[in-house]
Amino acid sequence: MEREGFSTASISLVRPQTVKMKPPRAMWVPFELGRPFGAPNNPKFQTKVLKALLKTLEAESGPVLADFDEDAPLSSADTGEEQEGWACPIELKAPPPQTEGDTAALEQALLREINQLRPWYELSVEQRGRTTVGVSPLDIDGNARYIIGFLGDEWPESPSEDMTATMALKHAFEDVRAWYFEAVAAQPGRATGTSDQVIHWFWHETTAGAVLQKLDEVCRESDDETMQAFGGFLLLPRYVTGSVGDGSDGRKNAEFGDNQAIAAAE
Repeated sequence: MEREGFSTASISLVRPQTVKMKPPRAMWVPFELGRPFGAPNNPKFQTKVLKALLKTLEAESGPVLADFDEDAPLSSADTGEEQEGWACPIELKAPPPQTEGDTAALEQALLREINQLRPWYELSVEQRGRTTVGVSPLDIDGNARYIIGFLGDEWPESPSEDMTATMALKHAFEDVRAWYFEAVAAQPGRATGTSDQVIHWFWHETTAGAVLQKLDEVCRESDDETMQAFGGFLLLPRYVTGSVGDGSDGRKNAEFGDNQAIAAAE
């Protein structure tokens, strides 16, 4: 379309990918996947996002990458009365203080937590008739042990000849996260948590979340570029890091020169 003289602008939900692709004009938004305009059923906020996107057309040259640095407000579905009674099906306990720096104790705490949630995961699979868990060749316990292995001095080898250790780690992380999200979805009664509630629960109230935040520290301190990239772009969400989507506090990317700005619509 650009070759035919039509100007285009796109919304980016994954900033590093947009940096790599270098589209003519793009605006990164800090919203969850599936919500490019933020809160559903909120035309006022969605219009604000659209106006900010259209402002990228005013740039005289490109590529242009703008950041919409404003979180989406909660939708009516997120704040309805049906959400007030939401809670994890069971009460989980944070890892005891003595597990700090003790990978064996941390592994035991994580496996114990998984055992507590296992009946709820199985119930969720029974209710839904499907699961998104399974990108890793390991089962949930194996994935937990594999992730813990990277907190020690000697990192484990890949469980598969078809993937690198870092790719296997990525798949293990994705399966553990999906497993927890599906387990907590098996709610007694009808109350279900919003995405924000579930994300907060996972990252701040579970041993798994604590383990993954320790893994993030390992990735950032590593000399391995693939581990740095995994920690910088794919592990912790913006909700936890407070970044703008590039895994750091910096906004600038050299590929986009001076054509970067925090998008704001009046």
